[in-house]
Amino acid sequence: MQKQLPINTAILAFLCSFTVISNAQSLPPAWADGFVYENGPVGPNPIVIEAFFDPVCSDSRDSWAPLKLALTHYGSRVSLLLHLLPLPYHDNAYVASRALHIANLLNSSSTFPLLEQFFKYQVRNFNEFLKWYI
Repeated sequence: MQKQLPINTAILAFLCSFTVISNAQSLPPAWADGFVYENGPVGPNPIVIEAFFDPVCSDSRDSWAPLKLALTHYGSRVSLLLHLLPLPYHDNAYVASRALHIANLLNSSSTFPLLEQFFKYQVRNFNEFLKWYI
């Protein structure tokens, strides 16, 4: 003979599962996650370019200059939103990303100059394994 759960336990189980499901379906935040590159005034309905960069990744460094040229060329028609994505196989990637977040909190105009400094002196921050591939 099977034992039935008391009604209180069944209601509690339903409420717990309802809470988990409703929390999993929450809306995205109202603000943009990332750093907005100030390239002058932005016109109405700009095209938003979202880039995911690792501050100590050579591919991110190599794509930064052409991306800035495109932003300059298209002017107010485009906007850049930069997201940081520190890769686990780059030494100091997380620390560099945290430094950019801190710089942005203290003075938002210092974020992109600091990123360019990371790119300029990037070879110093590479781990030994990745230096062989540069």
